[in-house]
Amino acid sequence: MMAGERVAGLILLGALAVACATPKITNVERTPRGPNAYELNIYRSFVANGREPTFDEKRYFEDQLSERVFKYLREHPEIQNDQRYSDFRFWRQVTPGSSKGEVEALLEDPDERTIDPALMAALASQQWTAISSKAKEAWVYPLGWVLYFDDKAVVEIVRRRGKWDKGDDD
Repeated sequence: MMAGERVAGLILLGALAVACATPKITNVERTPRGPNAYELNIYRSFVANGREPTFDEKRYFEDQLSERVFKYLREHPEIQNDQRYSDFRFWRQVTPGSSKGEVEALLEDPDERTIDPALMAALASQQWTAISSKAKEAWVYPLGWVLYFDDKAVVEIVRRRGKWDKGDDD
């Protein structure tokens, strides 16, 4: 009976090792709205400091963000007549149609930029067939956000989510 228990234990241990070594499955979802500046600020604070931003850090970030947004609006008054105006000015969120300048004003520089179709296809996974005819460039941001651009603006937004991620932004 002892030998049977050892074999069962080894099999269980082997199965556990394989399960832990298996890479995390990722779901890639197309979304109608992209990341907002506040969620990326909180994430970046956790990465840099291991904690949420303090009240003063939040105020400083909001002041800097407001300055960038209002500077962009002064330089591009035509956006005031666009449907995405409130998403940009009030919600501080990227949406399809957002220009590269709007995205940079809200989210700052991406972690990665690419024009390589193979890499863009890998980032979009099963969504690539719907995106490939429009996308010419992809910008990658934290928390799994990938923004696809044509020559002028965001044409598609995808989010790469882990299998167990909570759908808290829906």
